[in-house]
Amino acid sequence: MNFEPERFGKYFLVDKIATGGMAEIFKAKTFGHGGFENLLVIKRILAHLGEDPEFVEMFIDEAKVTVALQHRNIIRIYDFGKLDANYFIAMEYLDGKDTRRILRKLSQGRRYLPIEFAVYIASEACKGLTHAHTMADLQGRPYGIVHRDMSPSNLMVAYSGEVKVADFGIAKAESNLSDTDAGVLKGKYEYMSPEQASGLEIDQRSDIFSLGIVMWEMLTGRRLFKTGNDVLTLEKVKAADVPAPSTVNGRVPKSLDDIVMKALSQDRDERYQTARELYEELSEFLFPSSTDQLAEDVASFMTELFADDIAQERATLEQNNAVASQLHQDMPEPEGGWDSPSARPSDKSTYWLIGLMVVAVVLGVAGVAVGAAYFGGQTVEPVVVTPLGTVLDVMVDPPAQVYVDGLPVTNGPVETATIEHLAPGIYTVRLVAADREPVEERVVLEPGTTTHLWKALDEVDDDPQVEQAVPSPTPRPQGTVPRTEVPTPTPPSPEPEPASDGIGTLTVALVGGGWANVYVDGTKLDRTAPLSGHTLSAGPHEIRVENEANGISHSQTVTVVDGEAVTVRARPL
Repeated sequence: MNFEPERFGKYFLVDKIATGGMAEIFKAKTFGHGGFENLLVIKRILAHLGEDPEFVEMFIDEAKVTVALQHRNIIRIYDFGKLDANYFIAMEYLDGKDTRRILRKLSQGRRYLPIEFAVYIASEACKGLTHAHTMADLQGRPYGIVHRDMSPSNLMVAYSGEVKVADFGIAKAESNLSDTDAGVLKGKYEYMSPEQASGLEIDQRSDIFSLGIVMWEMLTGRRLFKTGNDVLTLEKVKAADVPAPSTVNGRVPKSLDDIVMKALSQDRDERYQTARELYEELSEFLFPSSTDQLAEDVASFMTELFADDIAQERATLEQNNAVASQLHQDMPEPEGGWDSPSARPSDKSTYWLIGLMVVAVVLGVAGVAVGAAYFGGQTVEPVVVTPLGTVLDVMVDPPAQVYVDGLPVTNGPVETATIEHLAPGIYTVRLVAADREPVEERVVLEPGTTTHLWKALDEVDDDPQVEQAVPSPTPRPQGTVPRTEVPTPTPPSPEPEPASDGIGTLTVALVGGGWANVYVDGTKLDRTAPLSGHTLSAGPHEIRVENEANGISHSQTVTVVDGEAVTVRARPL
């Protein structure tokens, strides 16, 4: 069924993804100055439920919980409000499929999900759950978040190989507005833990059991507890009588059997006590495979498995984008732009209340004043004016201290950092880790986009005369960093002399995500970008990165040096 694009406030709905029992989900576009466009997802509560206080509170709960969760393995929320009678959430768009659809597609061809891929997906989910479970407010008080609906449909896998946990819509948190009465069950019965199915108090170990069910199903291609009767399903969950995955799929090794069965222990005291513990076991199983390599392999697998879907989705999106662009051109621009009070939803009192709660979750007491000023439509200027969605995502191996323009933006070494207080502009990012060569990289932050920076730091030369130049710590900047001028670019280092022989490695990174074909000296590689560790002979090579559908066309000549790595970065035109 064809979807007719429509305007929804400042958003333009370009395709319908799904309709559930509570909300409709759409792909949507936003348009900004200078031809800027952004693709995201709008989750809109069904109109007849907008008058039901319980459903509205659940929707507010989802925004309150998820807005505080800023992690690369969790779907982000960008906006939340009410337009006419419709409550909505604007969130990150992930170009990919949920795990349920992956398993369904594989079952049609009577295929198993490769074991390494199943473990990789579960381990990445553990990272997101660890962040959610340990999230605390500015005073260090834990939110007590439990997802409560950890199921294949809420575990997303991008065509680029990224994995993200979605839909904290029924998550339990101490700060929730809508409390769950004792004995009331929320979630999909077949993915509940025994204690959840019994209506008992739950904690993060419940999510571990649910993820164990998902792991079992990814490894076997079968449903574990699902029956045609809800009561019988709940009884099977409570009993937790689970056969080892290897009894269904003989290729599952005993060491992985043991991990899955421990996660599925009926007694929660016998399970992994934290998602971090489970992650460490899964990582040990995957060793020596690296996360980067597995992400690339999963990306190739996804683009092969869903080749027809990808082509159709992108053709439909391109067609509907054209209609949405025309709607935008035909629409008069509100005085002062879309961020002006006059352009906000008509129900100002409701929007003010919702915005105040969301801001307070992140900023604490100080956020109350900001939220009141911004969402109440007063003349007081808000403190935070960073354009919607302007984010710098940093991933570094090993963990490193992150500096932006000489100022530390992390509290010590980290593996990942999500930095949202920067205004659009050009910045110098410096990564410093013990016993590793520091790296500096210039990045361009564009309004409303997420810029990704991936780096692997080389070991320090053994020469004792070499010292690490580490910037002295200074207070982390607060609020938006003003950008009145573009800093002078750092002169590039002279290229090394070509080696006469030897082997080096090539890494191809895609700024903004996605995938692309890679050509080396005119020959197409079997692997697609992003990729890392591809071996090349020492000397000059012409690298071409192409994906016409995503607007990626990048050519660059690099010189490979024996034993060293060279990186090519491509971005959409």
